[in-house]
Amino acid sequence: MRVDDARCALTMRVDEELGRARTPPAAFYTDPARLDLEYRSVFPLSWQYAGHAGQLSAPGDYFTVQQGHEPLLLLNDDGVIRGYFNVCRHRAGPLAEGAGQAPRLVCRYHGWTYDLRGQLQRAPEMTGTQDFDVDTIRLRPVQVHVFGPLIFAALDPATAPFEEFHPRLAAECAPFRIERLRHIVTIDYPVAANWKLYVDNYLEGYHVPMVHPALNREIDYRAYVTELAPRRVLQHAPVRAESATVYRQDAGAPDARYYWLYPNLMLNLYGGHLQVNAVIPDGVDRTVVRFAWFGPEADALRANGPEFRALVRFAETVQAEDAAICERVYRNLRSSAYVPGPYCVARESGVHHFHRLMLP
Repeated sequence: MRVDDARCALTMRVDEELGRARTPPAAFYTDPARLDLEYRSVFPLSWQYAGHAGQLSAPGDYFTVQQGHEPLLLLNDDGVIRGYFNVCRHRAGPLAEGAGQAPRLVCRYHGWTYDLRGQLQRAPEMTGTQDFDVDTIRLRPVQVHVFGPLIFAALDPATAPFEEFHPRLAAECAPFRIERLRHIVTIDYPVAANWKLYVDNYLEGYHVPMVHPALNREIDYRAYVTELAPRRVLQHAPVRAESATVYRQDAGAPDARYYWLYPNLMLNLYGGHLQVNAVIPDGVDRTVVRFAWFGPEADALRANGPEFRALVRFAETVQAEDAAICERVYRNLRSSAYVPGPYCVARESGVHHFHRLMLP
């Protein structure tokens, strides 16, 4: 890696004017120091998708999830969803593994026991330790927000509440009645590229005619619209009534909407379904794209039906096409021929918006 590029990736700015701006240097995507900075200053200060309400349907239900370097624990405390760092206050033992049901949290290392509100109740064999008071020891909490069937977590207490972080999002999604949707299936897809390349790719329809021929037959690319909001991007395009075979819209149903929420989440709303794509870095050159499908309860009960299987097959085709182009671009970013270039004003305003948020 060129030293100047690596330094630039940590200090550069993107011009506010789209028509004059240039894309980031290669090191924005390839420098491990850049990812370390994002782990410290981007992900902890944003709302991250953690899981779904179906995982915490009964009191005592819990599940664990990793967000960057941080292990988290989400649980149902008599109907209240709570979140904690999955780290015992003694010597960092895990409080839980995987998912399950428990009336209390018992550290898997030394048996320290906490109630579901995070208060230490019992610490075996601590007699003789000076200034040790069980009542003063609590698990470190994280902020939690439930949005329809989705559970979000924010690690830093300074992060603005979800409704302030994403203003008007709930009102815009209200016509889709996502609170009625139930989890159907979650599938992880690996991508051998930096996570920001996958976000770049999602944020523009510019590549649709070249990369997604089947998708291009489903939507009217000429009418593709991108709308910017403070920490999100909305994209939508009408379905081609004459050629669409998968994205059929029921009469009176709201038009499909595709949201990107800063920094790494997509909400795809169409045909009575919600598809959540969480873009999770797994190293500077590896990404896991977690697809979580939600639909009406009747659809959840017939998740193996032919219509849903056809929808999944189509999404997997599009995902494979996106992964392939992102992986190729990531390899090409390491070429000495790459230099920052212009944005397409007509089609790449969403990409520019993302870069401005990452490199203001």
